[in-house]
Amino acid sequence: MKNMNKKRISIDAFKIAAKTALVSLSCLAFTTGCTSSGLSNFTGVEAQNRNIVEMVRVPYNMSFNANEASLSEAEIVKLNQFLRTSNITYGDEFSMDFPLENDGSLSEIDSRRLMYISSLLKDSGLHMSEAITPYGMEPKNNTGRLLVSKYVVTPPECGDWRQPADPNYDNAPLSNLGCASQANLGLMVANPRDLITGQEGGKPNAERTARAVERYQSATVTVATETSTGGESN
Repeated sequence: MKNMNKKRISIDAFKIAAKTALVSLSCLAFTTGCTSSGLSNFTGVEAQNRNIVEMVRVPYNMSFNANEASLSEAEIVKLNQFLRTSNITYGDEFSMDFPLENDGSLSEIDSRRLMYISSLLKDSGLHMSEAITPYGMEPKNNTGRLLVSKYVVTPPECGDWRQPADPNYDNAPLSNLGCASQANLGLMVANPRDLITGQEGGKPNAERTARAVERYQSATVTVATETSTGGESN
């Protein structure tokens, strides 16, 4: 009888220990599952939505008569047609590509052509860079390539809630946070290049600024008008 009681007690103790271990493992698995689920949502370095700015160049080839720095009337007509259909907007940059000499410089005739094209654009209120921009295959002799550099912004797509916002035990920033502000900035910016690098300001002139403010506040701004004698009066 004593031996049977010992055996029975041993079996009961084993059953109790097994049940306790099973419950502990179940709780541990449940807790681990909840924790891993929460941590799997956030890494702490979530990528934020940003505007994507890219520069595209639109080339236009033009031909010059031999030893002439100016364009023919037919070439000017084609150039104007290109400018009208290229959707020229604020912030577009202009440059030229000419065949270069062995030392990387421009020939005398191409230097004159560069000044001529720059003057044509200036008359239309457009500014062209003085630096040559090599683009693709070098132009042939008596030809030049006008390059219009445009900056294009692609706003982020907002409303992406594929990543659950809860649970967030690490208080990690949501990838969708601030997306609307970024998208609106990309849509309203006049020159997308400013999203990459800002405009370079000129030297400050406090005296000129003060005069402008004083004229505005005193309302003494006048417009000069020509008189019949060619003079000006205020």
